[in-house]
Amino acid sequence: MASYDNDLNPVLERASDADLLPLVEYMLKKLSNGIDTDERYKSDPKKPTSYADLIADEIRLFGGNTFANLARGGVGVPYKEVVCDVADKMKVSYNKASTVERIELLIVQKIFEDSIEKMTEEDRQKLIKDLGIRGIPVGSSATMIMQAIIKMGGFKSYQIAVIVANSIAKFILGRGLSFAANASLTKIMSIFAGPLGWVISSLWTLIDIAGPSYKTTIPCVIHVAMLRQKQNC
Repeated sequence: MASYDNDLNPVLERASDADLLPLVEYMLKKLSNGIDTDERYKSDPKKPTSYADLIADEIRLFGGNTFANLARGGVGVPYKEVVCDVADKMKVSYNKASTVERIELLIVQKIFEDSIEKMTEEDRQKLIKDLGIRGIPVGSSATMIMQAIIKMGGFKSYQIAVIVANSIAKFILGRGLSFAANASLTKIMSIFAGPLGWVISSLWTLIDIAGPSYKTTIPCVIHVAMLRQKQNC
């Protein structure tokens, strides 16, 4: 068992089985994983709350170089290093002194803003209305809209994170998150369906070039970001 990571383990420990199952599925898509050989997983695969510490260990191992992990005695890198590595790969501007939560949000916001950039003006206005954003004139840039959303605070951060995490799950797992299907979010998700799909497809093309580990670390970091925001609400 790896060392306890204060930026990751508490989030996973507070999560439900439904919250954690997508993380397990992301990791099982990689052949070299330590999940499917663990006795706790084999005993009850659908109850990841019983092996949340294993999930944390695996995320950190995926974020480290194989040989470096061996040199560390099979212990992966700190979770913050995984998050920073994902931010670097996605060209997200951040301060390394920032909290993990802050860097996670910047990653999610980058995908969200890139998606707004690809929207028609009509869809931007629908989004502004459905999110209840005030004081944004017609023709505003994606950056201006994103800044207005950020100023609205906590619950909006959670909504953004759910929308992005749900789209990632649809793209990779072929289905959305079970707890994301409520009326208000479904309406906004429908607006994002096309633009988010384009952004994620472009991102995955870059990942194919960059290396297979990012196919695990990027969706896992985004999902953990969503769980952290969910728990903060």
